[in-house]
Amino acid sequence: MIDTEYFGLIDQSTEIVSGETHTPPARLPAGGFRPPKNNRSVIWLGRLLLPLFLRLFARVVEIDVAEEDIEGLKKLKGKRVVLTPSHSGGFEPSILFHLSGLLGMDFNYIAASEIFGRLPLLGRLMQSFGAYSIVRGTPDKNSFEMTRRLISGGRRWLVIFPEGDTCWMNDTLMPFQQGVSQFAFWACEDLARHGDLPPVYFVPVAVKYLYLKDMSVEIGRSLSRLEERLNLKAGESGPYERLRRAGEAVLATVEKEYNVRPPRTASLNDRIQYMKEHIVGGIAAELGVPLHAGQPLIERIRDLFNAVDGIIYGGPEGPGYARHLHYHRSIEARGAYHSLKRVLHFVALYDGYVRESRTAERFLDVIGLLEIEVFGKRKIRGPRKAVVRIGMPLDVSAYYMAYKADRRAALKALTEDLETSVRKMLNGLSLLARPMA
Repeated sequence: MIDTEYFGLIDQSTEIVSGETHTPPARLPAGGFRPPKNNRSVIWLGRLLLPLFLRLFARVVEIDVAEEDIEGLKKLKGKRVVLTPSHSGGFEPSILFHLSGLLGMDFNYIAASEIFGRLPLLGRLMQSFGAYSIVRGTPDKNSFEMTRRLISGGRRWLVIFPEGDTCWMNDTLMPFQQGVSQFAFWACEDLARHGDLPPVYFVPVAVKYLYLKDMSVEIGRSLSRLEERLNLKAGESGPYERLRRAGEAVLATVEKEYNVRPPRTASLNDRIQYMKEHIVGGIAAELGVPLHAGQPLIERIRDLFNAVDGIIYGGPEGPGYARHLHYHRSIEARGAYHSLKRVLHFVALYDGYVRESRTAERFLDVIGLLEIEVFGKRKIRGPRKAVVRIGMPLDVSAYYMAYKADRRAALKALTEDLETSVRKMLNGLSLLARPMA
């Protein structure tokens, strides 16, 4: 099942403004599926206000898209296109909305259904921008059919984030999900029924945020805030040593909360991994969700998110007693959502992320994750520039014959090729960050 994060100009600002970092999903209002309702007037107003929004909430004052990339995209106008951006910084939906304005086009976007239930007014606004809902963990027939129809019809380009959720680590790309490729192959099946198969393009997109000034003072102040809350003494250590000490203090607190006792000889990385495994295993046992042995951690987390959404949004079957049991099970699932969000924030974190490249971007990535854990929300800092790079389009139709012969292998190959393209661009953009003194 595809696992898509919220579309929106405001999706991650919920954490920034209100601090509701772990809000569990709400039920969709009556009517279920929310279709796209692209409204030209609302889109025009949204583009007018977008620079102000980005400046206030994302602290992005500049968006850098290479002219040759824009020209390359313009050549695809009139074609069937799915844009597949990286989603590690949280504000990529807004950046893609900006890109649609540069091209003079309206896009459609897949959005996780919970945002429509939790914030109905925002949900309606998102529909006006071209977003539509998908329920994770259930065979969302309406959403699947809409996606299939949008790709095969080719009237508007579609934006899907193959990573699904945001890890808030600017230099990290989480594994892509094969559900995105499946949508494209379904569209190819529809098109092939009417004769020769036309091109269906996946366009890889990488987004990287860079600070436009020296952030040393801001990093020092942020570390001081963490140290004060964690009752740590700053001493005369450098910023890296202070950051590491704060991270160890947070980890020790969480270990105590979950009654986890790793071996005394365990390294910091071992302890981090052990904690993630412990939380995920506990949630799986609590919900009665079987997980496959040897499955990567992020895949297990996605399966659990799907299970939670399936429980919450999947209506009960049977008489009143069945509904009663479902109600209590949904309460348990909502409690698990908090822990899942918690471990997701740290799923890509490892000891060495900052040591490998001591840039302000990496320092503040980790500081932000610690702030979410310690304060319930993170502070977005700036000023920043968003750098966007567009990769070579992948023609899904070129994989279609292989798909007909071996669906699983073709899905894997297309997804890996797409992920590799985005990863290479993101790695290249990481070289633009300047090491701290």
